[in-house]
Amino acid sequence: LQVTVANPQVVALLFQPVLLRCHYQTLATDPPIVTWKYKSFCPTTTSSTSSGGDNGLVSSPGEGLEATSGCPDGARTVRIVATKRGDVVTVGDFYRGRSVTILGEAELSLGPAAWGDSGSYTCTVSTTQDLQGNNEASAQLVVLGE
Repeated sequence: LQVTVANPQVVALLFQPVLLRCHYQTLATDPPIVTWKYKSFCPTTTSSTSSGGDNGLVSSPGEGLEATSGCPDGARTVRIVATKRGDVVTVGDFYRGRSVTILGEAELSLGPAAWGDSGSYTCTVSTTQDLQGNNEASAQLVVLGE
């Protein structure tokens, strides 16, 4: 099993559609389960009270990449975006009512991008028929206002 993300750093404009491309190769004959998970960027370690308005959250692509590995999941928001098995896609509770789905093999479509969509997205592919290799890959998404 080998999972890759075509573009590990994605910058999108607010209200524009976003497509995070995940690809996998497997020896399994049954359709695997594809899961996309969201993790918010880590809070910054410096005080944000003097800079005003940023709520201490990382907002630039460079900072986000450095900060995502530096804090535990308990320090950020973690949630399931969507899961796909065969042709059946199940969207996580937080994303219901939005145009969110998994297209094709394993591509996450996030309809119009929202402010809270910035973060790390992990594509995980699970199958009991192919347990060797790398079963996940991640992409960082930064949503910009203009």
